[in-house]
Amino acid sequence: MAQGRKKLVLIDGNALVHRAFHALAQANLTSPTGEPTGAVYGFAMMLLNIFTKLKPDYIAVAFDTHAPTFRHKEYKEYKATRIEAPQELYDQIPRIQELIETFNIPMFTKDGFEADDIVGTLAHQAPDVIDTYIATGDMDALQLVNKHTFVYAPRKGFSDIVIYDPAEVEKTKGLKPTQIIDFKGLRGDPSDNIPGVPGIGEVTAKKLLAEYGNIDKIYQHLDELPEKTRDLLTKHKAKAIQSRSLATIMIDTPIKLDLKKAEAVEFDANKVKDLFFKLGFKSLVSRIPEGTLTAGKQASFFETPASAGRRMADTKRAADSRFPASLRNKLSYTEKLDRDLDPILRRMEKAGILLDVEFIKKLNKKISKELAELTQTIYKKAGKEFNINSPSQLGEILFKKLKLPTTEIKKKKMGYSTAVGELEKLAEHSPIIKYILQYRALEKIRNTYLETLPTLVDKNNRIHTTYAQDTSTGRLSSSSPNMQNIPIRSELGAEIRKAFIAPEGYVLISADYSQIELRIVASLSKDTRMIESFNNNEDIHSRVAAEINGVTIDEVTKQQRRDAKVINFGLIYGISPHGLAANTGMRFSEASDYIRKYFDLHPGIKKYMKDIVAFAQQQGYVETLFGRKREIPELSSGILAVRNAAQRAAINMPIQGTAADILKAAMIELDKNLPRVSPKTKMLLQIHDELVLEVPQKDVKKVAKLVKTVMENIYKLDVPIIANIESGPNWGNTKPITIN
Repeated sequence: MAQGRKKLVLIDGNALVHRAFHALAQANLTSPTGEPTGAVYGFAMMLLNIFTKLKPDYIAVAFDTHAPTFRHKEYKEYKATRIEAPQELYDQIPRIQELIETFNIPMFTKDGFEADDIVGTLAHQAPDVIDTYIATGDMDALQLVNKHTFVYAPRKGFSDIVIYDPAEVEKTKGLKPTQIIDFKGLRGDPSDNIPGVPGIGEVTAKKLLAEYGNIDKIYQHLDELPEKTRDLLTKHKAKAIQSRSLATIMIDTPIKLDLKKAEAVEFDANKVKDLFFKLGFKSLVSRIPEGTLTAGKQASFFETPASAGRRMADTKRAADSRFPASLRNKLSYTEKLDRDLDPILRRMEKAGILLDVEFIKKLNKKISKELAELTQTIYKKAGKEFNINSPSQLGEILFKKLKLPTTEIKKKKMGYSTAVGELEKLAEHSPIIKYILQYRALEKIRNTYLETLPTLVDKNNRIHTTYAQDTSTGRLSSSSPNMQNIPIRSELGAEIRKAFIAPEGYVLISADYSQIELRIVASLSKDTRMIESFNNNEDIHSRVAAEINGVTIDEVTKQQRRDAKVINFGLIYGISPHGLAANTGMRFSEASDYIRKYFDLHPGIKKYMKDIVAFAQQQGYVETLFGRKREIPELSSGILAVRNAAQRAAINMPIQGTAADILKAAMIELDKNLPRVSPKTKMLLQIHDELVLEVPQKDVKKVAKLVKTVMENIYKLDVPIIANIESGPNWGNTKPITIN
């Protein structure tokens, strides 16, 4: 990515269309004439992002055709398990292609080949004097990355972009770009129904590739491998080779790169504006680059008047004086905070956490039995057998056979929605709904964890998740497996957590911040009542319930406290009277009155919500107490659903982001001090506001004291920060530790 080099941008049209459609599905965007436009809007945002940030000299888009590809001919099951996208997505492709033509971008297709094969071929043909950027939402393209070819991919929505060079691929995926296809040859790829080697999981595949480099060399050293691994590889060699072939993006399709034809040429900005207005994309009009876009005249295209667009201020500001003196230099910049945390996360990934495989297998049998019983119950209530996992068949049963009301149910192209939120609206109309919701919850847990976890362990039965940092929000994500999605409060979630155990001679310590986000709300809003409640060590939910219902704290019922908890957490994430009513069982009028009373009691919170949205609209960003900034350009959207979501993000990000930054700072400080207090203690997991550590039994008390001290004193809010410390033989069975 050297300065001064010309840039070729190759767009995988199909990959970005799917990414845009699913990223904005919940917004239900439509044009003024009712035409669905979510995918078009997302694609338009990506094009504008490419033009303004990459400033391409050359650009082209590739699309699939309807013709079968050589992969389907080689392996008839290729992509056979992939669920067909809704017709609503395909209906938007002609409009997206019109958008591309309006921008004067050439399009490439080739029967028998997928869009990424075309992109791979064009990238391979690009001269070495040009930097090539592949814009895609498909991580298969990482195999094409080299010193002059990069992947330009949206990480969340379309405003957070990550650029993958070889180092970034290795850092985030644990593989070199050239090893991506070998990894899929071993592990397979369920999304494309590529089988891989049965019994070889992600951890084993990566370990083999780290040791031997590629599949061919692995097979040359079979005699060095453990017997079980050797037997699997020997038995399924043909599958490994075929899977690698299926995963390989072609770089020699019969198509030629003509840079002259791919030159980023001038387009008519007025035509683009007309199309945007026609589609209802008023918020995007101001982001259309003006001027001439041609090789050699890029500057005129990308010159921006000083008044146009808001610029992020320098994020390198001095550390807040509330930090302990020893940390002020360490945490001056959130960039440094993220950088200092990164090696800690890598060590946590390497350490992994011990899994009781037999416990998971027994739990799987139990849940499978419950699912079988639920299936029969649902069939009985429906009056016939059907595919419960099929939205269309379920819709037929609910709305045609059982004739459940559809007044409040969202309607889609293929019929009425059977999403969880829609089904919950029908709960009082038929007992079948309760069983379907139970079935879905159990089926999701079984597929995501019970079936998967035993396949991900290493030879020592340890699970190694992978962490990624979202630099715009500060929060961490976890994958392979996603440990953060294990249900926290459900009985089944607690059972799954029991499968994560401490080895002999050790215990697990769980350190969890208590209501950290509400404590941050109190500090950000300066709300007198909330600050007073936390400083008095009151139960914040009981106090709110008492004040709203006009009773003493001792007289608050469980239901009243539950209602107050919903509003305490819900309002800062934009809960509406409809949402409060749905979550508490209140009538709409009662929920509206409840919210009014809440804001009357907490004017500081209402003012904070109003002020932070106004600040974001004026400045174009919000920030955490640490100075981490997030731009929110969607606040100026002409589409109400997008604008409302952006306002909720503006309110939410400083709260969640500050909580994430506080825990990161605590982890860095703990990492410095743990070797002195207990050299054998390891941090294993970070789950939302919780840390899990593996601690020698003899060191539990002193480690617990250190963890509590660091977590509660790493940053000073206007109210106390409280960390609850528990320990036990497994993650799901811990008890509070008494700390002197």
